[in-house]
This record gives sequence, C-alpha cells and structure tokens, in this order.
Amino acid sequence: MKEKIEAILFVSSDPISASKIARILGVSADDVEKAIQDLSEEYESRNTSIEIVRLGKRYLMRVKPQYSDVVRSFTEREFERGLLRTLAIIAVKQPIKLSELAKIRGNRCYEHVKKLKDMDFISEEKRGRSTILRTTKNFSIYFGLKSSDPAEIKETLLKIVKKDRKLEEYFGKLISEERNIKDV
Repeated sequence: MKEKIEAILFVSSDPISASKIARILGVSADDVEKAIQDLSEEYESRNTSIEIVRLGKRYLMRVKPQYSDVVRSFTEREFERGLLRTLAIIAVKQPIKLSELAKIRGNRCYEHVKKLKDMDFISEEKRGRSTILRTTKNFSIYFGLKSSDPAEIKETLLKIVKKDRKLEEYFGKLISEERNIKDV
C-alpha cells in the first residue's frame, strides 16, 4: 500500500487528501495517514532532494526548495502566469482588499482568488463590506519560505523580484509603492 500511496503523491500535481487516497485504494484514511508518515520519515532519513509536505489536510510530494533552481528549467509551469501574478500581488501587498486587487488585476482576479483559496494559499476575512486577503502558512510551506510573517514574505519576494528583469518590470510599481509606504 505504501508504494501505491507514494506513486499517487508522485504523479499528483496538486496537494491531495488522505481521505481521497483512501477512496482510491479502498482503505481507511488512518492507514493512509500512517503510511504517509512512514514515507515522510523514510525520505528524511535518506536525506534526499524530495520531501512530502502537509498542507492543511492535504499532502504534496515535491522537490525541496533548496533544489528548485536546479530543476526549474525542466519543470512545467505549475501555475498559469495570471494566477501566479495575482498570488504575488496578494503576497506583496497583504493585507489587501479584494476590491483593490480587482483594480490592479481586473475581474479575472475573482476566479484566481477562488482557486488560491481552494489551494489554501490565501485566506479571506470579511470586514464590513470589504474582503481582506492574506497568504496562509501553506503558501509559505509550498514556496519554501522560512516564515509566514507578511513583512518577511514581502521582503523575500521583493529580493526575488529584483533578481529577475521581467518580474522587476511587472512589479516595479509595487516595489516603488512598498518603498514609499516604508518611507512614510
């Protein structure tokens, strides 16, 4: 059973729940949880470049973040460009009102927000008529960030953007805004 679970985790591009794996294999979710824990420990003990991470109630097998630069040119895009840009804006400007995001990204952002929320990368909080968006701990785990603190996420992302000319062009206005906010 453990090998079957490993195969499912390996081919799944999205995080998958133990209960879904249990339904596929016709076993209990508790047995799947135990097998995933065993697999995680095996990967850790072998000191490999692969890891199994828990994102809320789901699991994902991935390349450890410190090896992502090595394999980047071989991997397909996991996110469509628009979705990734929406997520980056939320991360850089958090907490951000959904209405403000819509002004920046247009109406397509509502679809992006729904998908990012389903992936548990962002959270929504109602404040009166406004909806406030923030990244979640799962966002930090997935992208290999050391902290879930919004200020540290912003700093990390701004450093990454400065290293990539295309990203810097796209996010130049956001970077300027962030610097102006800090200077005030």
